[in-house]
Amino acid sequence: MSVKYSIRNLILLVSCIFGGHSETCPLNSVCTCRKFEGKLFADCSDRFLFQAPTFSDDVIGINFAKNKFSTIPQNLPTSLLHLEMSRNELLSLNSSSFKRYTLLQNLSVSYNILTEMSLGTLQSNSRLKHLDVSYNNLLTLEVMYNISFDLKESQIQTLNLEKLQCTYGVSLDIKQYQVINLKHTQLLELNLASNRINSLEIGVLNALPKSLRILNIADNKLSFGLYIMEFPVLHNLEILNISFQSSFHQIKMSWDIFDKCNDTKIATPCTCTRDASLDKLVRENDNGNITASPRNWNHFTDTILAAKSFPLFSNGYTNRNYTIYLPRNLRVLYYHDNLYKMSIPKLPIGLNNKLTHIFAQRNIIYEIIGPVTGISQLQYADLSGNYCKNISKSLPQPFSKLEFLNLSNNALAPIFENDKEGEMFRNQRLLSVLDLSFNRIVHLPERVLQNNINLRHLDLSFNSLSEFKVNISHMKKLKTLELSNNQLVELDSETRKSLDRLPLNSINIHLIGNNLKCSCETLDFLKWMQNSKNVHFVKMKDYTCSFGRNATVSFKDLNTILQKLEKTCSSYILIIVLMTTLIIVTITTTISRILYRFRWKLRYMYYVAKEKYKEDVYHLEFRRQNSFRFDAFISYADEDRRYIIELVKSLEKDYCLSLCIHNRDFIPGTGIADNITNAIHCSRRTVCFMTKHFLDSYWCMFELNMARMEAIYSRNGQNVLFLVALESGIMKRLPLQLMDLVNSQSYLDFPSDEGRTGDTESVIAFTAKLGETLTSD
Repeated sequence: MSVKYSIRNLILLVSCIFGGHSETCPLNSVCTCRKFEGKLFADCSDRFLFQAPTFSDDVIGINFAKNKFSTIPQNLPTSLLHLEMSRNELLSLNSSSFKRYTLLQNLSVSYNILTEMSLGTLQSNSRLKHLDVSYNNLLTLEVMYNISFDLKESQIQTLNLEKLQCTYGVSLDIKQYQVINLKHTQLLELNLASNRINSLEIGVLNALPKSLRILNIADNKLSFGLYIMEFPVLHNLEILNISFQSSFHQIKMSWDIFDKCNDTKIATPCTCTRDASLDKLVRENDNGNITASPRNWNHFTDTILAAKSFPLFSNGYTNRNYTIYLPRNLRVLYYHDNLYKMSIPKLPIGLNNKLTHIFAQRNIIYEIIGPVTGISQLQYADLSGNYCKNISKSLPQPFSKLEFLNLSNNALAPIFENDKEGEMFRNQRLLSVLDLSFNRIVHLPERVLQNNINLRHLDLSFNSLSEFKVNISHMKKLKTLELSNNQLVELDSETRKSLDRLPLNSINIHLIGNNLKCSCETLDFLKWMQNSKNVHFVKMKDYTCSFGRNATVSFKDLNTILQKLEKTCSSYILIIVLMTTLIIVTITTTISRILYRFRWKLRYMYYVAKEKYKEDVYHLEFRRQNSFRFDAFISYADEDRRYIIELVKSLEKDYCLSLCIHNRDFIPGTGIADNITNAIHCSRRTVCFMTKHFLDSYWCMFELNMARMEAIYSRNGQNVLFLVALESGIMKRLPLQLMDLVNSQSYLDFPSDEGRTGDTESVIAFTAKLGETLTSD
């Protein structure tokens, strides 16, 4: 089993077999003797012996394992301290078996075919410290009474009673009378594993000696009962193993289920005086001890009923207040490989305990909501392989001293993927080892481990990570990063920089079993793998990557791969740069030409949209179609102002026209472009007086183009734009894009310079023609 039992005995036996210089034993040439600390130890194991050879009196330890003894030999030295009789053919032991070996301290009769170990077998061995009777499955647990009765005044420290029942059969209970005689011994370790124990009678734990430090009751069929509340009476208990409960036992041969058993063995009548302490029940006092008396039965029953509703005992839930107490010196709890299906919503544990290690792997704890309180000294927790799909983010908060946490082989991906602020491991600043492998994690947030500054080993293997962007720059002690068997193509540049900045000389990274890619996109990553001095890639020669379409290459020759990639990627880079530049230039040129070609249209649409934003569309169109504020907007250059003002006055006086000119009718405080656009929109027609100064003026050309856009897009192509040439030949100087106005429409020529000085006939005729045109519909 996993509990380390019979440590001292094991050390002595190893010393007996392997310690010191080997030589032929005195008076005998069959066995091999070794001297250890001035004492002789004889190794006679696996020699097919039926009888014991003769030894000198200075031999104090003999190993008769793996021989053919059917009885205990009686010709051994009386000063014998250590006797190993395991794996022989012993059938029964009685009061004469060890009577002459009164100095025995270590005795093992395990793996025999014992059917009887009668009362008085060990009555002469008061100095016995370590006794191993394990794997004699015909003895049954009834032998406990005989053994405990014989050893009640002995120096016994380790008692191994593992596998005294056959594998298959009806479960049984441990009774008080079977262990009562151990109460006043100094027993340190008791092993009752693999005995089909279903329960412990109330008072059994209280009857065990308070000196007990290791208790192994693994591989049984323990059900939950009142005895659970008695565990705190074992004040000095340090290691408790209750693993492999109700576990399956593989049948090695077809006749194993018909293996001979002795379950019908008649129990030894108990002639002992019943200790009053066996009738004590449990209740909590101020020291966390368990003391009670029969009058507290109702209170005790209520407490147990409350405990039974706790998920550790069933799948129900209760609002009762309860507290689970542990032995106050318990440090290690083995609770793994059990077949109890449970959800744990609340687990309050009494504060008076020193629990530091919990081994709870491979159970069926599918949900831990918590809170779990009272075990603030916890340093090691293994919760792997529990089919767990939900752990509350508040669960680990009380465990601020936690150094090792294994949550592998669960289904906790949603918990970690949604922990964007690092709440799960917020208080675990001492955490050194974290195992999250086999959890189907697809993505981990960047800040999920932001508080774990002492992390040395991080295991994220066998998940589905396609990228690793977890912040690790604060993990100054990181030694191992396990990322094997994911979907990683590369490590991003930030992660690489963080790894290079870490102070340790070498960090071990495992990337085997990923979808690594050897391409131009990952060339920097591959170079970093080869050249990084701070990172060691474990078994890098076994890595493979996809190269090209269907090829897979090995990292055994990474230099060759990099040379090929650099050659390939360099030509691609030149082509990519040239093509990208060409595309950018082409697109820029095309867009620029389009914008230039339609610049006036775009500007016109902008100002129209701006005007429509200010005024309701319906009213604006109505006003355009039915009434205009001005009959015409007169566009001219300021240098020609003298001629234009006189003409405007004449037209307004003689033809009753309402004309708009910029230096008189524009609204102060409004932008020039807005004033021009509004004037064109509010005028039935636009008249442009073309001169050299007009063509050289930005705003005059703006007025001309806006009037042109107005005619095309707002007046349905009506002839609302008139050109007047104040200078001869000026029309030939118009820009090419405006020549269509000259080619498709007529224009008026102002009289020559000689005729401008008075009311000549030519000026009168010109004014009349323009006035008739502007007053017409």
